[in-house]
Amino acid sequence: MPVLLVPVIFQIKMKNQLLTTHKFKIATGLLLSSLYLNSCTKTEIQPYEPESMARISSFKIVNTSKEVIGAIDNDAKTITVTLPEGLYMTSLEPEIKVATGATLKQGSDTLITNMVDYFAKGRTIQYPITATDGSTATYTLIVKSDQPALHVQEVSTDPNTPVVYDQSFWYTTNIVYIYNNLISYPYIATPESDLELARASLVDKDGKEYPFKLASTANVPSVPNAYMNLSLNNIEGRLTGPANAPIYNKVPAAGDYYVKLRYYSREVTLKNPIRIIYNN
Repeated sequence: MPVLLVPVIFQIKMKNQLLTTHKFKIATGLLLSSLYLNSCTKTEIQPYEPESMARISSFKIVNTSKEVIGAIDNDAKTITVTLPEGLYMTSLEPEIKVATGATLKQGSDTLITNMVDYFAKGRTIQYPITATDGSTATYTLIVKSDQPALHVQEVSTDPNTPVVYDQSFWYTTNIVYIYNNLISYPYIATPESDLELARASLVDKDGKEYPFKLASTANVPSVPNAYMNLSLNNIEGRLTGPANAPIYNKVPAAGDYYVKLRYYSREVTLKNPIRIIYNN
């Protein structure tokens, strides 16, 4: 009998330990469940913040047949206007409505002009609002365009052998033709309008630009692709002096230049340069 007593006592102790462990697991589970339920049912009360009276309630462009509505972000204080593909507005006339009790600064809702320069150089256009409750806000206008990217053909097919233009004499009419990869885009086949929408310049290796005074576009049935033609005699600084005695200068100087093109909101610089030389 004494021999059998030891195993029995050992089994009893093991059973008690198992019961104790089991009870500890149950207690721990109940505690965690209680904490989880408390965290889920906790309610936080946020203080009420009344909406500011100094805000813009609507913004749209009215000088176009296509409806262009501005997206207003009252938190960021911005108005975003996106001009759809095929719409090339040189000026925008906004119609702005403000919240009841608010006033737009006089003169802020005037015509927005020189849109090509806006896209090329950027410009801050803001609308200050004042409300009768003393609150103020200033909204910033952001104008975007869905005009597709420009995909033009290189004038020089090899960067190591640029196409050469001899500008030695004033009577030499050197025209650089830049063809688009599409039949018509981006030029809208209205020369008068395209003259306002197109920009071009030559850029040297240091980034200095030599703008063309005129950038002409064309899209004629005899040519498979639309193109822009740039006369090197139309570069700013090339021609000076009176009309009856013009002076042709060596502008830009002899060297390699990259052609930079802009049509409305899109801009591209050719990867391969052209070369200008003077033999006098």
